[in-house]
Amino acid sequence: MVRHHRAEAARDAQQRRRTLFDIDLRPPTQSARRRPLAHRRAPTTGSGINQVEYRRIGNDSTVRISPWRGDASTAQVVTVRGPAPDNATVLNLLELLGNRDVTTVLTAALSPDDQRPFTAAGFTPLEHLTLMHRPLQPEEPAPPSRSPHRLSRIGRRRLADTLDADADAFSSFSPFWRFDSAAYAEACEATDLSRQRCVRVDGQVVAYAIAGRSSSSGFVQRLAVRPGHEGLGIGSALLADAISWLDRAGARDVWVNTQPDNDRARLLYQRHGFAERAGGLVVLRHDTVR
Repeated sequence: MVRHHRAEAARDAQQRRRTLFDIDLRPPTQSARRRPLAHRRAPTTGSGINQVEYRRIGNDSTVRISPWRGDASTAQVVTVRGPAPDNATVLNLLELLGNRDVTTVLTAALSPDDQRPFTAAGFTPLEHLTLMHRPLQPEEPAPPSRSPHRLSRIGRRRLADTLDADADAFSSFSPFWRFDSAAYAEACEATDLSRQRCVRVDGQVVAYAIAGRSSSSGFVQRLAVRPGHEGLGIGSALLADAISWLDRAGARDVWVNTQPDNDRARLLYQRHGFAERAGGLVVLRHDTVR
C-alpha cells in the first residue's frame, strides 16, 4: 500500500511538473503543431526578438522565445518540450539573447523547483500567482452548464469589445495581467483544443472566458468580468461552461491561476471545486544593464 501511494504521488508530481509549463505559458501554436517545431535560423546578433522562435537548448529541451507584447527587446522564454532548463542552460540562453540585444527576459509561470536555475542566474520575481486545480473523475462527469446568461462565440467581430472588457476587468491590477490582441491570440493557440465564449448585455461584451485542453489536462486560461457586472452569476456561467466542455473534450483535470489578492476569483473557483496548490507559481524577470 505504501508503494502504491508513493507511485501515485510520483505520477501526480510528474503530471504537475508537466502541466505547470502549460499554464499561461504560450506553448507552440496549432499551426506549428501541424508540422515539426520550426527551428528558424534566427540572427545571432542584434535585432531583438521580432517573431516567435523555437530553439533546442541543453539536454533535448526546446524553448519558445517570443517578443513580449510586441517589444523586441523583451523576450518571454517558455519550455515546450523536454526537461526544464538547468543552471548552465539558463546562462547560455541569457548569453544568446544578450547577443540579440534583448535587455529583459521573462520566464513562464514556474513552480518553486523550476525557479532555482533562473534565480541562480540572477532572475527576480515579477509576479506571484495562485495555482488552483480541479479533478474531473470519469465516473463523476461534470454537470452540464445551465444559466440564464446566454453565451456567444467571440470571433473577430467581437475581439475589440472583448479586449476592452479585459482591460476593464483587470484595471485594478498591474499591467502584466492585461491582454492585448497578441496575448489573446497566443492564449487561444496555446493548447491543442480551445474554446472562447463571451456574455453580452445590450450588445456589449461584459465578460468572456478562454479554455483549452492539451492531452488530458484542461486549462482555464482567461476569465474576465467587467466590474459593473460582477456578482450576477456571469463568471460562474462561463466557468461552468468551460469545465463542462473540458470534461466532454476528454480532460481529466483542470488548472487555473489567478492573482493571490483576487479574493473574488479565488472564491469563485473554490465554489466550482478548485483547490489551491501549495507553493503557487512565480513569473521571473532578468534585466541586462548595458
